[in-house]
Amino acid sequence: MKFLGETDPAKVDEISNALEAASKGIPPFGVKVSGLGAFPNMRNPRVLWVGIGENDALKRLAANIEEAIVPLGFEREDRPFTPHLTLCRVKSPADGRDLGRTAAEADISIDKSFTASEFHLIKSILNPKGAEYTDIKTIRLKQP
Repeated sequence: MKFLGETDPAKVDEISNALEAASKGIPPFGVKVSGLGAFPNMRNPRVLWVGIGENDALKRLAANIEEAIVPLGFEREDRPFTPHLTLCRVKSPADGRDLGRTAAEADISIDKSFTASEFHLIKSILNPKGAEYTDIKTIRLKQP
């Protein structure tokens, strides 16, 4: 929901506390995923994603996170919040074109729902083999 970029490890506790505060008053909520897309487009994808339907609770959580993180020195996002789930990132343009063509030809239909009951603060480290992800903190959404 929010990419923080290069972050001082000494700020992790502050960030965790801000995320906990941002989640207050937001209970678990339903999420509907559908459609397959790519950034910048399916002809030359760098990121393949699945869309998330209109969701007031998710928008509120994202806005709360934005408001909680900005005072810690992180820049406010200037683009509108566009919820999606990233499926993969593409390293080379040739691989992207092949993936985009395959996805278009497969006519993939995605239409699933689930309940979001938590979110995570995740550390990512880029290395030659790709990104390596480590879960730093789990924030559980609670019934009021």
